Amino acid sequence: MPKYSQVFLKDVRMCERIASVLEPVNFVSAVEIGPGRGALTEFLCTLWGDKLSVVEIDPLMTNRIKEKFPGLRVNNSDFLALNLEASFPAGPVAFIGNLPYECSTAILMKVLAFSRFGAAVFMFQREVARKITAETGDSDYGYLSVAVQAQSEAELVADVPAGSFSPVPEVDSSVLVFSPRQTFPDAEKRGRFLGFVKNAFSHRRKTLLNSLSMGLNIDKAEVEPLIKAAGFDPRLRPQNLSVKDYLKLSIVFSGGK
Repeated sequence: MPKYSQVFLKDVRMCERIASVLEPVNFVSAVEIGPGRGALTEFLCTLWGDKLSVVEIDPLMTNRIKEKFPGLRVNNSDFLALNLEASFPAGPVAFIGNLPYECSTAILMKVLAFSRFGAAVFMFQREVARKITAETGDSDYGYLSVAVQAQSEAELVADVPAGSFSPVPEVDSSVLVFSPRQTFPDAEKRGRFLGFVKNAFSHRRKTLLNSLSMGLNIDKAEVEPLIKAAGFDPRLRPQNLSVKDYLKLSIVFSGGK
């Protein structure tokens, strides 16, 4: 049986605070990802009732949750392997969870790409949370900042010290709430934009001209006029462009599509 690296939130007040961020009336269903021992689940069950389901990868924890919360819909699955479109009823879906550190950003990106994503309240390692919410020019501002902020509005709910967990991790955590932004009309445009931004930050210490040239494997002589056509100085660093700037620049590089 595989071993799952988990830390469990034990701070009851924090569990209550996380559970109360979203209003159940605004969503058709809610999903808790990785309920673990069920500390947060207890509050979510009270607030969401039969709208709530949980996804837990660990079979042992799955059985404990089933015993503790009879009647709760429990899916013993890897969330990253789920077909979200086929898993939930029509209408906006809320996602909540103390995410595993090692796959938290992958889970977030999957949720943001879901067509019926209504909102999310997620716990991250504090360093990751800072990258997600970083502003243009910040040292933490990078691909993750642009990718997430292009698709959602992310706000800090609370910082959570390491002592709030069992076992105690080596890092502090932060809770963020996400609401959707209707930036991309389809998955193709979203994917094209994310790929472009990833290439732009592939060599973040270099100029935008050099980073895009190297990331896209295109000669600088072709890249420079495109950057200028979008109204930007090719000598800027990737972290100097805002999310809106990247949206504009990516359209120019994709031929206006």
